[in-house]
Amino acid sequence: MIRDKLYQVGIDAYKNLSRYCTLNVMQVKVETTKVCNLRCPGCRRRYSASISTEPGPVHLTPGALWRIVATTNMQVVRFEGDGEPTCNPHFRELVEMCSRLGIRSAMTSNATLLTPAYVRFLERHGMSRIHVSFDGANKDTFEKLRLGADFEKVLYNCTLIGKSKIQLFMNVLLSTPEVLEQLPKYVLLAKRAGATGVHLMKYQAENLNGFQGPNLTDYQEPIKAFAQEARALGLAYVGTVTERPTYTDCDDPYTCPYVLLNDDVYPCSYMANLRRTEVYCDRVIKVPFMNYRMGNLRDNWMKSLWYSSDWQHLRQLLRDTSYRKGTTTTLEQLLELKTHMADTDRFAHCIGCLCRWGESGI
Repeated sequence: MIRDKLYQVGIDAYKNLSRYCTLNVMQVKVETTKVCNLRCPGCRRRYSASISTEPGPVHLTPGALWRIVATTNMQVVRFEGDGEPTCNPHFRELVEMCSRLGIRSAMTSNATLLTPAYVRFLERHGMSRIHVSFDGANKDTFEKLRLGADFEKVLYNCTLIGKSKIQLFMNVLLSTPEVLEQLPKYVLLAKRAGATGVHLMKYQAENLNGFQGPNLTDYQEPIKAFAQEARALGLAYVGTVTERPTYTDCDDPYTCPYVLLNDDVYPCSYMANLRRTEVYCDRVIKVPFMNYRMGNLRDNWMKSLWYSSDWQHLRQLLRDTSYRKGTTTTLEQLLELKTHMADTDRFAHCIGCLCRWGESGI
């Protein structure tokens, strides 16, 4: 526990310093596989174009991972994406490879394929944190949203992680009224599973025809109770759900590139998910995700892309708009900002980014 706290202090110091000068890559997020063993109704794989539908390899391989880490002194590789990392047949080899290189691992998982032996393997080979997608605090809600998953089995696997040296964070996506109503019980569930923290995420629709999330303004009380109860029980709370859009700093372009299976490199998770559109205030807004493609590792090493003029330009734009931190606006004003952003700058979308304003979860 003390080691984890000291490690977090180091991460925070790195993030703060990186805003003033470009430091080496500390963490990289990688798309791990296009395959998933579940059929969740709210998943973007079901209703929109996503990274899972893009051309390229189906699974991340050790050779591809080597291209990512070869020219940087990174400390963490985070395995995530539209697919389920443990569906990658090379996954154990990838984690083992990171361990041999002195790199810690983290991942986002549905935890359905874990076993006691698998958790021990991950613990032994440097897996430091697992975020488990766990929507709903009871069997009925969970299994309606996680089609193909078994509530008791996944909860049991969460307790296996919670009892290990691996940090367990339980992610809850605010996708239905039932999930929101069960938030107070969810915190207790996470505590009993031995979680280190909970991650509250807003649901982001991409069109008006697919799955739509609830109006969160109707559920401010359970959301506030969730955050308060989590802190009271000693759980780390991650989330940006506020009553009004509130501007926050963006860390990824300073600290953490995202690499797709086709070796394309993006500066943040939101753009790396290749959303073509996003819905805000019942409006469908185009997302210029291709503006944020910084290059490809088959043409350049990570180090060259990380220090490129394009990436430095993006960081400068973020610095120039950081004065907004903590300011609030209305939904209507943010919509106006998003739809009338200047198109003279390649990265102008960042100014009205829903993630920076706390209006979207990733």
